[in-house]
Amino acid sequence: MKNFKKIALGLMVGAMAIGFSSFINSSKSHLLVKRNAKGKIISVTTSYFRLPADASTGTDMNASHYVFSDGALADCISGTNNVCKSEWTTTNTPADGQSPADAGSPTFVSNDGSRGIYNGN
Repeated sequence: MKNFKKIALGLMVGAMAIGFSSFINSSKSHLLVKRNAKGKIISVTTSYFRLPADASTGTDMNASHYVFSDGALADCISGTNNVCKSEWTTTNTPADGQSPADAGSPTFVSNDGSRGIYNGN
């Protein structure tokens, strides 16, 4: 009976560790979510890719020129000096393909250091 309890405890701790790691390693999107005391989302800050049609070396604060992508292959193709990513704060968590405006009340935060053209993935 004593060994059974040790085995059960070991399995439970192992399952909890695996469950926890699945939450912290789930995505590369790096969402910064702020919540109020009741757990309601107040704001979400994350990176958006500038659409290739709107590529430029300057800052662009037009929310419709950006798109959110959480795909594993989403990145900037180097070779140009264009600003490829910028951070925006919105009122909702974005879904793939949404612009900051689609995610609600966008506020431009800053340009990301990534240069190039969004690869569309």
